[in-house]
Amino acid sequence: MSSLKTQGWILDLYHKDGRMVIWIKSRDGTINRLVDNWSPAFYVAGRQTDLMELARQINIEGLTLEEKYVSIDDYERSQVLRVPAETTSRALEISKLISLSARKYKLFNVDIPAEQTYLYEKDLFPLAYIEAESDHGTIKWRSLDYSGRVDYETPPLEPIDLTATTDSEWSILNFNDPLKEIRITSQGEETTLSFNEERNILELVRLLKEIDPDVVYTQNGNSFLFPYLAARAWRLGIPDQLILGRERIPLKTQSRGGRVYTSYGMVYYRPAPARLHGRIHIDREQAFLYNDCGLEGILEVSRACRIPVQRCIDSTIGTSMTSIQLYHAFKRDILAPWFKALPEELKTVEELVLADRGGLYYSPISGVYDNVGELDFSSLYPALMCKFNLSGETVKCRCCPQSRNRVPELGYNICEKRRGITPISLEEILEKRLRYKQMIEETSSPALRDTYEKRQAALKWILVTAFGYLGFKNARFGKIDAHIATCAFSRETLQKTVRIAEMMGFSLVHAIVDSVWVTKKGAEEADYLELAGRIRSELGLPISFEGIYRWIIFLPSKVRPELPAHNRYYGVFTDGRIKCRGIELRRRDAPVFIKRLQHDIISRLAEAHNSEELFRSAPTTIPIIKDYIKVLRAREVDPLHLLVQKHLSKTSSEYKKNYLHSIAAKQLSRGGMALNQGESVTFLITDEDNPIPERRVLAREFVNEDSSYDTARYEAMLLESASNILSPLGYSIKHLQRALESTDTPLHT
Repeated sequence: MSSLKTQGWILDLYHKDGRMVIWIKSRDGTINRLVDNWSPAFYVAGRQTDLMELARQINIEGLTLEEKYVSIDDYERSQVLRVPAETTSRALEISKLISLSARKYKLFNVDIPAEQTYLYEKDLFPLAYIEAESDHGTIKWRSLDYSGRVDYETPPLEPIDLTATTDSEWSILNFNDPLKEIRITSQGEETTLSFNEERNILELVRLLKEIDPDVVYTQNGNSFLFPYLAARAWRLGIPDQLILGRERIPLKTQSRGGRVYTSYGMVYYRPAPARLHGRIHIDREQAFLYNDCGLEGILEVSRACRIPVQRCIDSTIGTSMTSIQLYHAFKRDILAPWFKALPEELKTVEELVLADRGGLYYSPISGVYDNVGELDFSSLYPALMCKFNLSGETVKCRCCPQSRNRVPELGYNICEKRRGITPISLEEILEKRLRYKQMIEETSSPALRDTYEKRQAALKWILVTAFGYLGFKNARFGKIDAHIATCAFSRETLQKTVRIAEMMGFSLVHAIVDSVWVTKKGAEEADYLELAGRIRSELGLPISFEGIYRWIIFLPSKVRPELPAHNRYYGVFTDGRIKCRGIELRRRDAPVFIKRLQHDIISRLAEAHNSEELFRSAPTTIPIIKDYIKVLRAREVDPLHLLVQKHLSKTSSEYKKNYLHSIAAKQLSRGGMALNQGESVTFLITDEDNPIPERRVLAREFVNEDSSYDTARYEAMLLESASNILSPLGYSIKHLQRALESTDTPLHT
């Protein structure tokens, strides 16, 4: 049979039975399934005699000796044993046997997903436009695209929305409840399947095959919908017929097979992903990147980091960031250690005090300011890593002890002989993000502006994560000294920025790591742009002028009001834009009702053109607060707009005290929906002071439009949130109470 050529975009790929399966979407909309006879491999390092002995012991076909860099800071290649494996799980199995049998071996590239290794080896990336020539089970690839493009075309993806309801009195998700109906929305038309359970499932399979969507959107698809459908199919005796992907693989999921992990001191839970082979599944409830950046953002990260789209969706952003580092290591013949290979060096107490200080802040004096300009560095920490070559193997390298490149304050040497993995990995992403931001300003198309905004926002998350991973204990190529060095350069950068501003006649109002707020009597936009240009020229770092505030309020600490808060403020730019940080309006756990109150108050204050008008307009916010209290007391607020969200640091059974969120979690557990450590619980406060804990809250799943709520508690929350933003204008909670009582609004006490 002659070879076949296919052109199109790489939509999905996965390893199956010793072969890589790749789904290609052609320009005319057709879908092609290609198969490449390829399997992954891992590497073993050790003495040559030991490697030869190991090769005889494991006796696997295809063993070869190769030369690779076994450490990121090595300068010469070492001979290693390449061990092929049919699957990633088989590689892990063999690796564990080797590591347990002898400590004289070091293992590499063990747990890199086969799909990613394939992309690295073939120099491909998801959504790349390619030409593939398939011949007798092997594929020759020719890329017609490159990952650095910002004007790339994406394939026309056919989406559907998939939902299901159970035959239950409550909205609590329970596997024991029969399937009531399934709804599929495609191209604006909704199809409802409301037959018996078995027919519903079989009709779903038929319709998905007929519609043949590329993207399947769900709500809680990973944590409930797909595990539930799999469970019902199993009970009906038709599990092998539940095929929702393009590959004829029945849907098999685990309802409690997720992963608990910790990030910046918070515990999170990520449910086991449901895989629809050949399609893209987006669980809107769980897909963090989608909720922030949409499908465009997901595709951008997948392309830039060379990670399959589905893995990009279902993993942390750090996993994607790591992938681009692994790719660049692969291209340089550097092996990835199974476990972190660059341990932290011991430091004295004095060294720790000097080194481990984080970013620099210049605290503002809490209060109101007029005509303040804001300048922000674009991705400061990643930019510093690239500019100064900061990476795990370059900071305090062994080859350049006398290097002229030194870390400020600390004196650490920085390698002069080679570029680090971290800056190499970030350069293209930094350049692309800056280009997207320029394109946002240049384009007149709202659709393109939205696309570019989502793409740059997605890349921003990669850049934010990159800094944290330099000091992350499990990062493959991270090292705490590189993390510390980046902080030192950021402190020096901010100090130099402030000096430049003061030399140009500006006064500092506030500065926090990568942002500065300055003022100058009579300064106009051109003056601030000149300042930004001077900083950019002298420091060689990208900085942008965000605008001039008519007025801005820097808020005090909520815990210690006599002290300023570093990142709590709100203000109005001269063009009318409102910006706020650190208040309830920006918090995901605050009730919608409270957010609306703050939004309405700030919108009223935004009519003021300066601080004098601002203080005069402050009393006009009292009627707004009064109206909110009125509808609250009249019980005219939708209970769903009063829901509070809290994070669970434990499982419900591990809580000994009756916190409001633990009571709600236990309600769900009794109803058959046990939440994991790291998940969030959402609830309505019904009677906070009730002596019976069960009556204090109601979990969201049991809330309806007739649910009662604790008006006194929500009134207190409302007053607190109003005072949080109005206190610099003279309205503490006590002042608000007096002002409201003078308008015939007696308050709960």
